[in-house]
Amino acid sequence: MRPLLALALCASLAHAAYEPLNDKGRPIASEPALSPAGTAAALRVPAGFRVELIVGEPHIVQPIAYTIDDRGRLWIVECTNYPASPGEPKDRILVLEDTKGTGTFDKQTVFWDKATFSSGIAVGFGGVWLGSPPNLLFIPVKDGDEPKPAGEPQVMLDGWMSNDTHETLNDFIWGPDGWLYGTHGIFNRSLVGKPGTPASERILVEGAVWRFHPTRKVFERWSEGGSNQWGVDWNDHGEAFFEACVIPHMWHAIQGARYQRQAGPHPDVHTYDDIKTIAWGRYEKAAYAGAMVYLGGAFPAEWRDQFFFHDIHMNKIRCETMIPAGSGYRSEKKVDFGVSSDRWFRGLSPQYGPDGGVFINDWYDKVPCHQQKEFSDRSNGRMYKIVTDAVKPVKVDLAQLSDAELVAHHLNANDWYVRHARRLLQERGANAATTAALEKILFESDDDTRQLRALWTLQAQGALTEATLLRTLEAKSEAVRGWAITCATEGGKPSASVYNRIVQLCQNDPSAVVRRRVASAAQRLPLADRWNWLEPLAQHAEDDSDQNIPFLLWYALEPAVAADPARGLALAQKTPIAKLANFTARRLATAAVEPNSKGEQLEVLSQALLAANDNLRATLLSGIKDGLVGQNRLKEPATWPKVYAELAKHPSNEVRSSARQIAVTFGNASALDQLRATLLNPKAPVPERARVLANLAQIHDKESLPAILALARAGTMRGPAVVALGQYDDPRIAPLLIQFIVDEDKGVRSLALNTLAGRAESSRALLAAIDAGKFKKDVLSAPLASKIRGFNDAKMNAWLEKNWGTVNASSEAKTKAIANYKKFLGTNAILSADVKRGRELFRGSCGLCHQLFGTGGEIGPHLTGGYTDLEYLLQNIMDPNAVIGKDYQLVYITLKDGSLQAGIISAENESTLTLKVPGAPAPVVIAKDQIKTRVVSPNSLMPEGLLNGLEEPDVRSLFLYLRQTSEPK
Repeated sequence: MRPLLALALCASLAHAAYEPLNDKGRPIASEPALSPAGTAAALRVPAGFRVELIVGEPHIVQPIAYTIDDRGRLWIVECTNYPASPGEPKDRILVLEDTKGTGTFDKQTVFWDKATFSSGIAVGFGGVWLGSPPNLLFIPVKDGDEPKPAGEPQVMLDGWMSNDTHETLNDFIWGPDGWLYGTHGIFNRSLVGKPGTPASERILVEGAVWRFHPTRKVFERWSEGGSNQWGVDWNDHGEAFFEACVIPHMWHAIQGARYQRQAGPHPDVHTYDDIKTIAWGRYEKAAYAGAMVYLGGAFPAEWRDQFFFHDIHMNKIRCETMIPAGSGYRSEKKVDFGVSSDRWFRGLSPQYGPDGGVFINDWYDKVPCHQQKEFSDRSNGRMYKIVTDAVKPVKVDLAQLSDAELVAHHLNANDWYVRHARRLLQERGANAATTAALEKILFESDDDTRQLRALWTLQAQGALTEATLLRTLEAKSEAVRGWAITCATEGGKPSASVYNRIVQLCQNDPSAVVRRRVASAAQRLPLADRWNWLEPLAQHAEDDSDQNIPFLLWYALEPAVAADPARGLALAQKTPIAKLANFTARRLATAAVEPNSKGEQLEVLSQALLAANDNLRATLLSGIKDGLVGQNRLKEPATWPKVYAELAKHPSNEVRSSARQIAVTFGNASALDQLRATLLNPKAPVPERARVLANLAQIHDKESLPAILALARAGTMRGPAVVALGQYDDPRIAPLLIQFIVDEDKGVRSLALNTLAGRAESSRALLAAIDAGKFKKDVLSAPLASKIRGFNDAKMNAWLEKNWGTVNASSEAKTKAIANYKKFLGTNAILSADVKRGRELFRGSCGLCHQLFGTGGEIGPHLTGGYTDLEYLLQNIMDPNAVIGKDYQLVYITLKDGSLQAGIISAENESTLTLKVPGAPAPVVIAKDQIKTRVVSPNSLMPEGLLNGLEEPDVRSLFLYLRQTSEPK
């Protein structure tokens, strides 16, 4: 294949004018950019494959997204507006065409040149679908040799946010069910709906896979959670997968699923737990884009059904195999399919086309991360194609085929033809002949992947009859039975016959895949209609440890439990799936302490505990305990004294401990006496004493304070005792903690500092001790300084400004500071620093929130090490508020007892909120009725001034530690 030689229109001068290597304001590249052909040659692929250049600058620039139409043409979205959004109406949608079928894209047409920032494109149903925040646009197309808009863009949906331009709607794809799918990142809080939709009726989209029906104009959040995923795709059996950044990278995408979030609570406050990654492990870095399950038919068989995606930092194309496991999958690292020696290579989206070759759009930039956005290079961009000798150029125009010919393509080895044929048939609508032909494949093919193709097209056309669904529910293939359930419930509750047949499958289908599909589909039913599916599904003991089913069952069950607590508790008492019993008890306990509740649920739960066997008691107790965390001095249920009398004698320490914790919440005098005795018993296990200590501190048990002060001075309980002292306002506490800092008591020093910063008076004592010369000001980390500012005390703020440093410095000041640091942070200077001192500094500051080499906090993203780009590090450290997601904004919580907590909210329901607090050993759960004020800072939890107070040698040592790729010995 040859580069694009002759073009209909030349690129504008603006696209070619910027020469980044001659820009004195940007970092000097460690190596020069390669030519487009040079980058293609630098991408190493397995034997038998080769990389061909399709097009490069100046003919295209910044190709952020593309799609392939029914004629094999490439529709490419340029984004020179990046990082501004919406920016100016100047970007182009280009159409590249191989007019002769030789493999050379010899014609380029500018379809539209008025796009603002855009990041997703699809073609179908008579137009172009463009993700251009705040809108999802539809641009009607007048097709022909040179496609043109047939009218003005129409806003199909609005409300898409783009504060973080890497996390808005992106990477569109037509799903097997006929919906338009896309992904969306966690740090844009989009409230999506049709224009004019009131806020109360819009759908919240954060970290999600979403879909939109092109003819019914229905929008759904299809799954929730993740980070800034960029792409989703389906395998041969219709199972979807997406990659994600920062958090574990690989996910099995399931309708109605909720996944780990990079930050912030789930929209549904009673989620309790989420579905975990299927990733085999971690790569060196954690920034990915694109999703392709290769079904192109031209690569050797070993590559079929393999998942391909780009690793942006490492300049690689990763490939993983999805191995069936339980109701889902686990990923297995296969090979780095593409490895580029050009460090400017930034692949975004792999897609296979009509000849089975794989296209790649290359953003092409020296810098991989948006923190250096002012240095981003918008003058270049490329498209390549990965081929083998089996990839032969083809010239296609599927829209010219008859319905019968499109149905025949459902047997094509290249799924590109299947997907386009399905969409074209969906556009045309059903007819008797097409339906019969598709049903013939569905019922007579001996290949279930072909059966599924026919099923999906029937569904997309609206041609699935009740009789066809009932017959399909009897299919031999678990994938076909499962997908029949998904299709049957797309519109909600199916017909009575189908509904009842699914009840039978819930009872006796041997396949976990089918049961997972039902659990997913149950969320689409009215609450009252869910029970007949959920109750039998909840009896499958073999699903207790499944990675998906217990969670999906709970997501469907939770609102039904809230609506019918008695039936929910009855299910919990019978199910062998522990999570369901635990979560149901937790939900009922939470309901008991919600505003305006009379607490009757606690009496019902107490009676259930009396009747339960030992295993169920332990499960229910755990759920009740979790539901009451943060509460104290609740009214004791009438049955509880009898329950506690039995549980206090239980042989299981776990049961006794949970029972005591609950009893203390009810103010039970006997339980309080037992807890105090355990606290004072040096022979009691340390973990048990620590739990008891936390219970007593939570209720501010004054009788225990002398013992806690003593425990803080010596022994194995010092750490938990220092943390517990934060619950008390007593003049003896601050002098004791300050002495620990004077003594450089490393065992409790950081905990003592955090506890001191939790109250205004002890914070003043801490700053006074620094003034008195008892210890240096470098004990004050940036998170602690930020926390003290939360008191909004003028004198303390002035002290911090004078002695510690400025927060929210001007851009000019930050630029000057970065320049100053660069003067003494050259590579040679860093490499001569003390790496062990750097580790100590990291753990006392960055490590309060971030993990590196398996050690540190779980608040911010895990760090990978190997940070050799000085500019990148300084930009992130000096200006952490440059790009900030809502869920990383610092929240100050002042309690009625005068204490203050500062952190990020990780969970919240009607009665409590949970904070992740830097330096705290565990998340802090706070009862809302104890909150005096709640202030959301405009700043990130990662404060400015992390380097304030550090001498030059220490800064070098910290940066040396961050350069390491493994823990130094």
